[in-house]
Amino acid sequence: MIYKLLYQNKWKESLRSSIWQKNLAMNIIMGIFIFYFVLNFLFLGIFADKILMEIFPDENPVNKFNSFLLYFMGIDLIVRFLGQNLPTLSIQPYLHLPVKRSGLMHYLLGRSLVNPLNYAYFVIFIPFALISVTSNYSFGLAILWLIMLFFIVFFDNYIITYVKRQFGSKPLIAVGLGLILLSLILLDRYHIFSLKAISEKIFTSIIIHPYLIIFPIMAFAAIYYINFSFLKDAAYLEEVSKNSTKKVVSTSGISFFNRFGVIGELMNLEIKLMTRNKRPKSIIYMTPLFLLYGFFFYPSPHYNTLGGLLIFVGIFISGGFMMSYGNYLISWESSYFDALITKSFDFQKYFQAKYTLLATVTVISFLLTIPYLFFDIKLLYINTACFLFNLGFNLNLVLYFAMNNKKYLDLSKSAKFNYQGVGMSNFIIVLPMMVLPVLIYLPFSLLGMPQLGLIVLSGIGLLGIALNKPIQKLILKRFYQKKYIMAEGFRQR
Repeated sequence: MIYKLLYQNKWKESLRSSIWQKNLAMNIIMGIFIFYFVLNFLFLGIFADKILMEIFPDENPVNKFNSFLLYFMGIDLIVRFLGQNLPTLSIQPYLHLPVKRSGLMHYLLGRSLVNPLNYAYFVIFIPFALISVTSNYSFGLAILWLIMLFFIVFFDNYIITYVKRQFGSKPLIAVGLGLILLSLILLDRYHIFSLKAISEKIFTSIIIHPYLIIFPIMAFAAIYYINFSFLKDAAYLEEVSKNSTKKVVSTSGISFFNRFGVIGELMNLEIKLMTRNKRPKSIIYMTPLFLLYGFFFYPSPHYNTLGGLLIFVGIFISGGFMMSYGNYLISWESSYFDALITKSFDFQKYFQAKYTLLATVTVISFLLTIPYLFFDIKLLYINTACFLFNLGFNLNLVLYFAMNNKKYLDLSKSAKFNYQGVGMSNFIIVLPMMVLPVLIYLPFSLLGMPQLGLIVLSGIGLLGIALNKPIQKLILKRFYQKKYIMAEGFRQR
């Protein structure tokens, strides 16, 4: 009965929310897109058997499918970390009532199982099981195979639930998980061991020896218990109060920046804005993916012959965060922009702080991409040229055109499928930043002078860095021209 009431309360809370009404049209559009993708997945599930037999004619399609399941688990973890929302419950109204804490925790954990992502994969898995696993083994083993996949998907779900709940106080847990995944990718890439062979052996063994299904069940039970214990320990009023106090006290930001005076304080405020709000925090989560983008292209000899594509990748790797976050540089402060422009405030230092912060992240991103030289030394030259272009040209372009955004941005809402505050200008500005360096480089590459193309890109970037002060004055002048137009737009909520 208590679980039914809790679910009813949550449903009523969602329906009565003003956001439900405002986003109804967008939800309908997203529903159409989701239906389209479900049909595509269903098509893939029905014909996966034939596709695998066409690509691998001499191998069992079920065993081959199993060889990709470890890759699936890794990709699923990344997707969930970036896009899965944590189920929340305001427990204070229930703690003084005759409701067991364990019941509240089971309800909270049960709600995460309702996530559509947990079942989306089975649009592929179920047809494949009924068609391929049944024909190659038996119907009973096909059902067993699906049960195994259910526990694997739920296992991924609770791992990410635990990591994201711990992320605020123990970010090293998420870093450790990321390093494990990266290490496995690199070990597989350099043929130290084969993930495909291990995956095939593990999951095919469960079909051949059904009693081994106990291991995914035990793994699921263990991660469920870890989540349950963590939530139950935190579900006391004194713990809630203690956690709230910690959040209030921890306001120092990065103390290193304080030595830079007002600019350092403004940078710390920007960092707090990023880490305390859902929308900007999602960009922080995505930044490691920007850095790993090269792994999709650099290992392939075919892509290494496409200079224009490598420029595109190089720009994205070191400039992904700068473009994603900088695109909304003023909109992040739309909720209090009116108060900002009424103060006696040095906006020159305001923009200098934003420039310095974005430049710092760009520099760190570039330094982290230096190991790509192990694929090919020319990648270091390409990434260096792209980094200088980002720092001297694209960063100034972001600051200049950030003032075209006049839509209010709600920081408290998740970024997943959320286009509130996003306008056409946000998409248009990305095009010159990504395409222009490719267009500059291509003529030199086609004429057999790719090194000269890299020198030109680097030169443009160095020129922008040298002219930073006059460019900042132009940006500040444009801000004074546009600030009242932006303020009027931000008031339209």
